[in-house]
Amino acid sequence: MNLAPWLLYAHILGAIAAFGPAFVFPFYGAAGGREPQHANFVTRASYRVATRLVVPLVILQGLTGLGLVIVNDWDLLATRWLLAGIGLYLVALYIAIGLNLPNIRRIIVLTSAPPVPGAGPSPELLTRVAAGRRNGTILMALIVVIVALMVLKPTF
Repeated sequence: MNLAPWLLYAHILGAIAAFGPAFVFPFYGAAGGREPQHANFVTRASYRVATRLVVPLVILQGLTGLGLVIVNDWDLLATRWLLAGIGLYLVALYIAIGLNLPNIRRIIVLTSAPPVPGAGPSPELLTRVAAGRRNGTILMALIVVIVALMVLKPTF
């Protein structure tokens, strides 16, 4: 049985299911910023989607991608677009799991108490929200570049 079509199917379906919700997170963050009384709920909901859907599927992306490399017998050193995509994937994985998830957990703690009327957000919260926004922007850019590499397969 040829596993390549099935791995490719799982790889593409996983990408759609994982990265679709990830592109919505900035809209949730903006909505939470406009309505601080709902910021904690929005952050907790985003965190749950990230940890229960996005991260597991992103890890599955790596596994199905590795499976495709193995069953197709691709030479990584001769396939630079794929090697670049794998490198960017590992960077994105580190940013998402190593940097963003702990940051989001801290934002949840910082927004757990109702906002004090007339008082602005704490400096730490502002710093963490800015870091989340920056990391999210970098992740979206990495996803766009990785998809371009996988689809266009440029020679360089």
